[in-house]
Amino acid sequence: MVRRLAVLACFTLAGCAGLRDALSAHQDVVARAAGQELTVAQLAAALAPAKNVPLRRDIVDRVADLWVNWELLGQAVAGGDSLLDTATIWAANWPRVAQHLADHYHDQMIAGKVHVSPGQVDSAYNAGDVRWLDHILVSVQQGSTPTVRAGKQREAEGYLAQLRHGANFSKLAKDKSNDPESARSGGSLGMVLRGQMVKPFDSVAFTLKPGEISDVVQSPYGYHIIWRPQLAQVRDSFAARLRDLAVNRMDSLFLDSLNRNVPINVKGSAPAAVRAAVQGMREAKQSTKVLATFPGGQLTLGRLARWMQAFNPQTTVMIGQAPDSTLTLFVKSIARNEILLQAAKDQHIQMTPADQDSIRTVYRGDLADMIQRLGVSPESLAVDTAVKAHRAQAVANRVQEFFDDIVASSPRHQFFDVQPFLADVLRSRYSWSISPLGVDRALAKAQQLRGPTAAAPAAPGTGGPTQVAPGGPPMGAQPPQQVPAPAAKRPAGKKGS
Repeated sequence: MVRRLAVLACFTLAGCAGLRDALSAHQDVVARAAGQELTVAQLAAALAPAKNVPLRRDIVDRVADLWVNWELLGQAVAGGDSLLDTATIWAANWPRVAQHLADHYHDQMIAGKVHVSPGQVDSAYNAGDVRWLDHILVSVQQGSTPTVRAGKQREAEGYLAQLRHGANFSKLAKDKSNDPESARSGGSLGMVLRGQMVKPFDSVAFTLKPGEISDVVQSPYGYHIIWRPQLAQVRDSFAARLRDLAVNRMDSLFLDSLNRNVPINVKGSAPAAVRAAVQGMREAKQSTKVLATFPGGQLTLGRLARWMQAFNPQTTVMIGQAPDSTLTLFVKSIARNEILLQAAKDQHIQMTPADQDSIRTVYRGDLADMIQRLGVSPESLAVDTAVKAHRAQAVANRVQEFFDDIVASSPRHQFFDVQPFLADVLRSRYSWSISPLGVDRALAKAQQLRGPTAAAPAAPGTGGPTQVAPGGPPMGAQPPQQVPAPAAKRPAGKKGS
């Protein structure tokens, strides 16, 4: 107890100069990375004149994060770490790896078990609720006069007459149809489900016999000529789409079964924890807080934050604004992905050689591009620093030059961030730290240098700019949606087109 009190007393005594100096030195550093330092003075001096950079704490913290990523990448190169060993490549490309494993697990569990017999193809083509259809569209603008409409109808009837006299449907569709998407493939709409098209089109299309061409059909989009090819002309394509439909139905059954048989219990505190993670993703990735449980496992905040790195930058904003009910579903969808990945692991699912080659090729190109932009390629370092021991300082100088330029009003270099999963690898391999107190001091000093108009309001639900993860979010997990997603492009004449 006496010793503890003596230590505490030291904080109040002017004579404890050594401790005071140590604390002051810590306060003057914003970040450290692989033996290099970003000081309060350096960061403030860089940000103060950069009027395009808002002086908010989250932004200053994010800029410090960027510096750490760049410095770690540069020092890895300086130390001779190629970052091309297999373990690094897979870890740095985790979204792509996860997606490949999920796809192969899917194929093994579902797609590989779907077989469509020739008899099923015949039956579906001749009597089912699906059609393989081609069309030619003569479009009519909304509000066109009766005279214009009559002229468009005569044009369509002229094409129909050519077809009745033996003209090739595909060639005529390519040359004349006003539906650009289907015209590129000779007028083909592919497989169409009953009720998928607007009613006038749908009503006629599902009365056609194989090989039959319709009369001119009027719809809100204009005038159509519809052809239903013979099965022999499209058998392979039709069979493939029929199999896709069967796979989709099995997918739905599989997910329903997963929901029934593997209950996921989302904690009531999960939505608030996810929103807090948006404001501090760096800390969230280290968190062991449990968000959801399921038989045989659990989803922690740290694991969910890792998944969130695979989404595009807009996810952060949506997460910050989403209601509790939506965030609960989001957590459940990520937990379901965890279950599927674990199932793939249990089944010893592996990437194919083609998967691995594809990932390696893309990663090598991306890595070389980042190193080149940062100006720390091994070749340039070898020329400028004959003594290897001097390369760490040479890299530090180049990173600082890049850093100062990027935050300038008219940067000469092109901005990039180290891809998030590669940054995780670097941070696990090399020492680094960011001082919250240093960030506060840099912000205050930059505001002082910039003047009274420096302060900017905090942006709700944001944590600064982020880098899109390579390959996008794996396995179809989706961020919360606050606005309707844009409608998918459909061939002219389909409902909603």
